[in-house]
Amino acid sequence: MTVIDPNENSNSTRSYDLLASDLPTGGLPEWIRYRAQRHGDRIAVTYIDDDASELSWTYKQLWQNSCAVAKQLADRDLEPDPNGLAPRALLLYPPGIEFLAGFLGCQIAGWTPVPTCYPKAGREIPRLDSAANDCLPSAIIGDSATIESLDPEKLGDVAQKTPTLISDIDVGHSVELDAVSIQCDLDSLALLQYTSGSTSEPKGVMVRQRNLMANLEAIRRGFQIKWQADDEPHPDAGVFWLPFFHDMGLIGGILEPLYVGGRAILMSPRSFLQRPIRWLQYISDHKALVSGAPNFAYQLCVDRIDSQQAENLDLSGWKIAFSGAEPILPRTLEDFGNRFSHCGFSSSSFYPCFGLAEASLLAAGGDGPSEPKLLTVRRESLGEGRPEVVADGQGREFQSLVCCGSAAHETDLVIVDPESNRAVEELVVGEIWLRGNSISGGYWNRDEENLAMFQAQLDDGRSGYCRTGDLGFMHEGQLYVTGRLKDVVILRGRNLFPQDIETTVREMVGSDGGQCAAFAVQSPRGEALAIVAELPRRANESTFPELVRQIRRAVIDIHEVDPRHVLLVRQATVPLTSSGKVQRSRCRDLFDADDFKTKYRYDRSSAGEQTPIQTPQFPDSPNPDDRDAMTIATETWMSQWLVSRAGVDPSEVELEKPFADYGLDSMTAVEMSGEIEDWSGVELTPIVAWNHPTVAKLSDFLVSELLRDQAEDDPGADAEVSEDELEGLLDEIELLSDDEIDHALADKPGS
Repeated sequence: MTVIDPNENSNSTRSYDLLASDLPTGGLPEWIRYRAQRHGDRIAVTYIDDDASELSWTYKQLWQNSCAVAKQLADRDLEPDPNGLAPRALLLYPPGIEFLAGFLGCQIAGWTPVPTCYPKAGREIPRLDSAANDCLPSAIIGDSATIESLDPEKLGDVAQKTPTLISDIDVGHSVELDAVSIQCDLDSLALLQYTSGSTSEPKGVMVRQRNLMANLEAIRRGFQIKWQADDEPHPDAGVFWLPFFHDMGLIGGILEPLYVGGRAILMSPRSFLQRPIRWLQYISDHKALVSGAPNFAYQLCVDRIDSQQAENLDLSGWKIAFSGAEPILPRTLEDFGNRFSHCGFSSSSFYPCFGLAEASLLAAGGDGPSEPKLLTVRRESLGEGRPEVVADGQGREFQSLVCCGSAAHETDLVIVDPESNRAVEELVVGEIWLRGNSISGGYWNRDEENLAMFQAQLDDGRSGYCRTGDLGFMHEGQLYVTGRLKDVVILRGRNLFPQDIETTVREMVGSDGGQCAAFAVQSPRGEALAIVAELPRRANESTFPELVRQIRRAVIDIHEVDPRHVLLVRQATVPLTSSGKVQRSRCRDLFDADDFKTKYRYDRSSAGEQTPIQTPQFPDSPNPDDRDAMTIATETWMSQWLVSRAGVDPSEVELEKPFADYGLDSMTAVEMSGEIEDWSGVELTPIVAWNHPTVAKLSDFLVSELLRDQAEDDPGADAEVSEDELEGLLDEIELLSDDEIDHALADKPGS
């Protein structure tokens, strides 16, 4: 994967044609088979677990393992689909590379793979249920540990009745199929990509093989990457932690490196969130050429990685650092570039881009990576839909936007007035419409919606456009994304439907409450969630703090996001349309102008707004006599962290109060554990969190571990927890997300 010299523009097109003459013309399975034949011993994919252990497959092993799964599927006796559709398979795998065998195996066998989510042992999996209810799968595929951990009684009716298939690979009995056995063509579905984090309104984007292959080529051209030569001894690599059930993680992180003949190096999202340095360390160790993530990941690196941690990083080989999936903040790119410039990172490696699952992935981007291009406009003019460009405006009345380049290869991008369907001129905000080979045919089983959204027609007669629901404008032929016409809230690269969050909030407020609205607002670390809820008319003011805590805990538990702002207001405060629909954009305007009259308001602080916390100072050679002082110092640090990093009210911090009562979401929890590990050197596993769920207990544990290490004793094992105690803790402790809890339980006997 060698980057094309930008000065070779006239010659690079000819080189594409020459190289492409020997390449496959079919779908993804044909490409992987081609790679296995041409350079089968080259490492294709590597997974690095939380202990830094690596598991790799060569291209030949990837092909053989995928064929083995395909043969398992082909041997199943299925009744023909009454509509003649290919059978669907829900893919349920933990982080790792086994997912790839299931994904490709489905395609080889003529099945449609449906990436869903990470498994949750013995617990409900609402995202799996929502996908199952929508696509009616013929099988759920996963590794043996996952399938055996499922509790049928915790699954929905459809998922409960769906047969399961264990896709464990027997390396002693490899299978290899020839081209004739491949059961997919360019018109077959490559996958159903579910776009929503919601459980009530799932939408499966029907990505066909021709859409997928067109987008992989568009990404290659946008990034300016050449094919890897067959005799390349050290193919370039990409390092990624994004979930494989998200389009950026799957297509951009896994499939693109395989498409060009390179190497995909993968790690789990939890591993990154707990210690962001791992992401950059693996980029450095493997001299990766390409990696990328949503804006919040770059910001997390700025917030969590200090100069000492980064001292030995070598990021000079990182030539393509793409950013997308959520609003890209100019300050984040600037801070990241400055923070890691001494490690060899160059801001000219940035690749801001715009994409969406409906376009397979990439819809717009630059002609290769480059220094981010910023445009400053008057904030008021942007709100009016006609941005006024200002050369050097500074202050709150101005806003800087990051350029997302031009339309991707073989993609037609038009900015449209959504009311008149008329294409607008430059410097006019409108809805972004797309058409081209990468654009999917629509959502699974939603014909009426597909006609309106994927077959849109301009007023001049041009048709076949996809309405993205995103807003932006063009300036000098370049796209600037400004917001969303649709109300999807994008946080940390995840799509959240506000209607689902509002339903959760209304259940907490009670039937006597009024309307509520959930919407995205800007924060120092990207977008954040704000909630406005109307109180019952006779609400008791003394209950408001507890009500906010209940709202936060419910939203965290169900939607895995911690609201940054919760406003409790009188009834008839939330603005509605004439037909009674919540005006979320109007709510956002009122919030930004601080025009909501509240009865009670909660605002969570941000790490980006806080001064650094002084880590505890311990003696170089501590002994038991130092225990009390060390414990107090640790308790003080942890209490300050809860206030400064998690936004807990200082008056609410108590040494014996369970962490669950502070309403920490999973990302905040792993940030805290990662920071503790950084300065203490003590590993904090989920089991440790369950056994020590308060500031006092966790501090005592840390000091005990530090003193034990000093005495060079055997650190021993965590205390065993009975099943009854464990069940109670699961109900009580929400320090970690369900995925992380279940990951820890997987190796615990009797759990």
